[in-house]
Amino acid sequence: MEHSTTLSNPKSMLILVACICFAVAVLETAGFFSFGKIDWTNLGLLFGFLSFII
Repeated sequence: MEHSTTLSNPKSMLILVACICFAVAVLETAGFFSFGKIDWTNLGLLFGFLSFII
């Protein structure tokens, strides 16, 4: 029997990526750094939406 981890689940990975995108958006808004033209909030919403579809 295989050992299943939480991060091997695609839905969990998408939620984790969405949370990271939102964290980067908060840090960028706070002025800690700037990545240019990437809108991290919209990217986080995209990954969050995809996690509900899968």
